[in-house]
Amino acid sequence: MFSDANLPEPKIIHEVENPIRMTEINFADGIFFNSEYTDIKAIRTYIYDLIKQASKQLPDNYNFVIYEAYRPMAAQVKLWNKVVSQQKIRYPDMDINSEEFISLCDRYAANPYRQGSGHQSGAAVDISLISNDGKEYDMGGHIRGFDDTAEFDCPSLSIKAKNNRLILRKALHSVGMVNYPSEWWHYSFGDRLWAKLTGSPIAIFGKLDI
Repeated sequence: MFSDANLPEPKIIHEVENPIRMTEINFADGIFFNSEYTDIKAIRTYIYDLIKQASKQLPDNYNFVIYEAYRPMAAQVKLWNKVVSQQKIRYPDMDINSEEFISLCDRYAANPYRQGSGHQSGAAVDISLISNDGKEYDMGGHIRGFDDTAEFDCPSLSIKAKNNRLILRKALHSVGMVNYPSEWWHYSFGDRLWAKLTGSPIAIFGKLDI
């Protein structure tokens, strides 16, 4: 199990943009948006440009669909509380105040009372693949499907789903974005998690309050 909580903090969080540039996810740019979880389409312009660049690496009839980018802290608290409730049901005998339980929950939602999520920096996205006519591809599990299928390398995936996950990762890796291994749909660049996974001593995008 990979948990963000188990990794050391980067030494410095350094905001490289001043003023901070934000933009809106726009279908006219060839990027789909699914509003199942949020209507907020705000994203760092820098990150959006990377995603548009990565889309050129996708096969024919494959496009990106974004479920969420920037997430306000209040929404992170709501998501965290939902995950805690789910895990309490799955593990009724576990002490909810224990580090073990907190780490388990942190696998699926960053603890807002500690480090928070890269979504608060506008530098992380929940993203999948969709056809030209709006049909989402089989990824072997739902976005925010907080079960074993959330793991990128889930062993029970079909060949088709494994291939689609690899297509997604290859395109986004080509522009330097990294995947959070416990959530096949979560990618980021420049945030705290990116710094941890790449070995960078600094995260280059800090939290926003917009």
